[in-house]
Amino acid sequence: MPLALDVWLPLPVPAFRFLAPHAGAPSARAPAARAPVAGGRVAVPWQGGIRIGVVSAVVEVSAAAALELREAVALIDDQPWLLSPARRMVAAQAARTATPVGLALASMSVGLDVPVVHELRRLDAVELGALGPQARSLAGGSWVDAAEFDDGLLTTWREHGLVEERVRVRPRVQRMLRFERPPDTELAGGPRAAQRTALAWLEEHGPVSSAAELARAADVPPGAARALVAKGYASYAEIEMPAPEPPWATADPPPRCEPSVGSHLGSPGDGPGDRPGDRPDGQPAAQRVLVHGGRRDQRLAKLQGAVTAAVAAGRQALVLVPESVAIDDVVAHLACSVPTLALRADQQPEVRAAIWREAAEGTPLALVGTYQVLVAPLPRLAQVHVWDAASRSHKLLAGSRSVARRDAEVLAAAAGAQLMLYDVLATAELRSVRVDRLEALPYPGSRVETSDLRTSATWPLGSDLIRVLKQVAERGRQALVIVPRRGFAAGLACRRCGAPVMCPHCDLSLRWHASRQRLICHQCGHARPAPAGCVECGGDELAPLPGAGTEWVAQSVRRVVGDLPVWQVDADHRPDLGPFERGASGVVVGTTSALRLPPPPVLSLVAFTLGDSLYGHEDFRAEEQALRTLLQAAELGAERRPLVLVQTFQCDHRVWTTLRADDLGAAVAAYGEEMSARRARYGYPPALQWARVQYSHRDRHRAHGAAGAGAARLRTAGVPSTSLLGPVATGVARLRDRYAVHLFLRAADEATLAGWLEHLDRRPGDGVAMRVDVDPYDVGIWLE
Repeated sequence: MPLALDVWLPLPVPAFRFLAPHAGAPSARAPAARAPVAGGRVAVPWQGGIRIGVVSAVVEVSAAAALELREAVALIDDQPWLLSPARRMVAAQAARTATPVGLALASMSVGLDVPVVHELRRLDAVELGALGPQARSLAGGSWVDAAEFDDGLLTTWREHGLVEERVRVRPRVQRMLRFERPPDTELAGGPRAAQRTALAWLEEHGPVSSAAELARAADVPPGAARALVAKGYASYAEIEMPAPEPPWATADPPPRCEPSVGSHLGSPGDGPGDRPGDRPDGQPAAQRVLVHGGRRDQRLAKLQGAVTAAVAAGRQALVLVPESVAIDDVVAHLACSVPTLALRADQQPEVRAAIWREAAEGTPLALVGTYQVLVAPLPRLAQVHVWDAASRSHKLLAGSRSVARRDAEVLAAAAGAQLMLYDVLATAELRSVRVDRLEALPYPGSRVETSDLRTSATWPLGSDLIRVLKQVAERGRQALVIVPRRGFAAGLACRRCGAPVMCPHCDLSLRWHASRQRLICHQCGHARPAPAGCVECGGDELAPLPGAGTEWVAQSVRRVVGDLPVWQVDADHRPDLGPFERGASGVVVGTTSALRLPPPPVLSLVAFTLGDSLYGHEDFRAEEQALRTLLQAAELGAERRPLVLVQTFQCDHRVWTTLRADDLGAAVAAYGEEMSARRARYGYPPALQWARVQYSHRDRHRAHGAAGAGAARLRTAGVPSTSLLGPVATGVARLRDRYAVHLFLRAADEATLAGWLEHLDRRPGDGVAMRVDVDPYDVGIWLE
């Protein structure tokens, strides 16, 4: 029976079925046809060209069904490019997030947008005349670039089985100077000895990048090398370059490279499933472990020990990190013990391909990366580690908007691998994961203090913060000062009536950037100079709003610390922090992105100018994330735990009282139970599964109308009123000239939620845009 291929394309489309490429009869020129393999890449006809996709399944179809299918162009791989566990993960992600499987694939995969070479040749049994007058270049039977032919003609030849096609990844080429012919009488004589020397070197050593490089290598004048090109003894050509070697990580010197003896997640007496190789068949027992609390270096030691055990057993380990900035720190620790590779977003395609090949060969190693690392081909995968598992950065901001941690759980189960989660805080989501072992590391003594802004006479630096900043300057130490926003202030407002200067495209005030003397919208980018007066009352005096930004705070800090260096770090300022990272005294003033810096050597203070901003927004996870942020801030110091000072208007808030508790571990555990109970009481995740449906339009009424129609469809489909919330306008009603309205769905399980979402019209029309986000990480509008 004919073979067909179910193909996933990296587009927001479902799977498509194609007929397997026509193999033709074996011949001396093509003795064996490539067999289709599930997980391999395939080129298929798409919108007048070709598109690279992944074969999700190879199936037999009837002859009648085969007549209805378009034929795939060519198979690219002999072996699976996307292994079975990764395919199961992508399919599960599509089902969970209610998105087409192609969109899930596009969100996760790499290697499907590589440049390719598409060629064809006439089959031996086909007469040239049967192909028509445009086929003269196919007379010789050699491979010919498909770009020479019209797409319609190619389709006809393909459907009638007249040509053979191949698609391969375009090799990496470089323009090089190469040897062409040996010396003859034209190069005879003493004056041309340098030319003969250069030519002999080129023949022996092979191509070089330029005549200048040849001259240096052969130790001859540049003119002698150029003369070889002019006389035809050497020429420039596009030469295929060999594949690069994988970029193996090198171990750092101490203190990061320290032995990890005794730090593995088990010991010989812990019983089966704790270490790789416990099962009789040599495979690791599937086990889920959550490691939380303690210090960052303790959690890293646990990670390092577990990975070392897996690699020593000849297996592979995958480490998922939430952000690119975390890759270096994790890699530095693992490279001390095991061969380690890092998959990075900024790597060249050929470098990624080298990592892919090394992993696919089953080499015992650790592979570290962000969410795209989850589809890497690791045939001997023993462990899946999720570092900073509660980080919000595991949430994809586009595509399927999946949560990478949840995808890692599916991958580990599909591969029969151990799943190990690490975080400073066991959040409600992490506690909901069914784990075989919960390993709570003791928190070190807390050094978190709060400063009451209600009694402070100074702004934005309170008296307590001023005092400790002076101590930092006097003792030559380091400090981080975290500010809620960039710019100088939250905006400019009229002193008479209090009206702020608003963005014309968003329902937000324009932020005041004093250094640039501009008002800027941080959402749409609209910018303008400060107006001469108030547009509401005509008042002629505008003043900064009290919401201080990094410019204002940095200015205030400089007045306090005198000559001590002050660096401002935010999206507008990226100074060289090399001296600070090497231990130079100074203060870094920045947004929360500054918390991702490498631990400074002599950090003594981490200050938050407005701690209330960490939880004062529309997000049921906000308080828990605020607690997590402060716990992470407390472990930033490389040598000792810094003092964490939080300025707040709510010193008695539950987050701050928890952090000030004498028994921090018990207080954090109690707070976690309280948060879980609150989530369950109000039906928030993980107690129930949530989805947010956002409708937006340039007209407010059309946005509300579309949301109302969507709610009506869901009610007609049988969604209970207790499970459907909205329509409701977002907290910021208009962004970029579009009004947004939300519906929220909540269900007891993922399957029920996905079933309800299938009843929605994904293309409401009339200019209305609709977005679906399963497991949203906030309940406001997308502020992208």
